[in-house]
Parts: sequence; C-alpha cells; structure tokens
Amino acid sequence: MKSSPHTKRSDADTTQQDRALDPARRTKDSELREWLDEWRWWLGGAIILSAVWAVQVLRTGMRFYWPVGPLGVWAAVLVAVAMWPRSGKG
Repeated sequence: MKSSPHTKRSDADTTQQDRALDPARRTKDSELREWLDEWRWWLGGAIILSAVWAVQVLRTGMRFYWPVGPLGVWAAVLVAVAMWPRSGKG
C-alpha cells in the first residue's frame, strides 16, 4: 500500500524523529522555551503592577507611572540573560 504525504504518522515514527533530533538543538529549544516563559511572567507582573498603579491614580490622582522602574529592571535582566554567554554545565 502506498503512503501519501498526507497520511498521519504513527507514534513510532514521531518517536524516531524525536530521537534523531540533535541533543544540542533540543537543549537550545528548551532554553528558548524557558526564556519565553519568563517573559510571560514579566507580562503578568506588568498587568498586576499596572492595575495597582491605575487604582492609585484613581484614588490619589498621581500620574507618574512608577511600575516602569521594576518592570524596566526585570526586562533588563531578561535581555541580559539572553545575551550572556552560557558556560558548560558542571
């Protein structure tokens, strides 16, 4: 029976492809995924801090966006982690 390019792959084929992936690529993909997760945490923190700031503006009329300080430092750390050379584990 001929297989067409549109046939669904079996779990065994997928597992073989996963094993064939270069371990360095898997590590790099894992590190990228972790870094993107950190940015999701940053976004969540930005939303919470902005909500606190908005309540403060409504109550006191203060206009200075103070969350820029902690969010800026946090973002700078995330960018530095992305640019910092990685040392070998161990």
